Amino acid sequence: MAVCKGPDCTMGGSDAVFAAAKAQAPGNCEVYRGGCFGLCHLGPNVVLREDAGGKRDPFSREDFELMKTPGETYYWRMDPAKVKRVLERHVAHGERQTDLVGDPAKEDEF
Repeated sequence: MAVCKGPDCTMGGSDAVFAAAKAQAPGNCEVYRGGCFGLCHLGPNVVLREDAGGKRDPFSREDFELMKTPGETYYWRMDPAKVKRVLERHVAHGERQTDLVGDPAKEDEF
């Protein structure tokens, strides 16, 4: 789980989202700070990707770009309560929280 650390997301509360995620993440979920995903006005942004089994490259584009790969979910407008729900339902039980899933194609609507 990558929590954006860009300046707009940080001003919008991503530090609290990150702290909540780190405190509540189950053992099968790595939580780290991602770079800016370029969706600043839609944040705080969280990207959840399934573990592909390989070692995570700290210089990967995944830290600042939506890859649109199978198993990737982009959550927008996150807060500590929402990230807790994502961890409890999506990470723990595989239940994608569709009402929290962002759609960058609709970003002009906001």
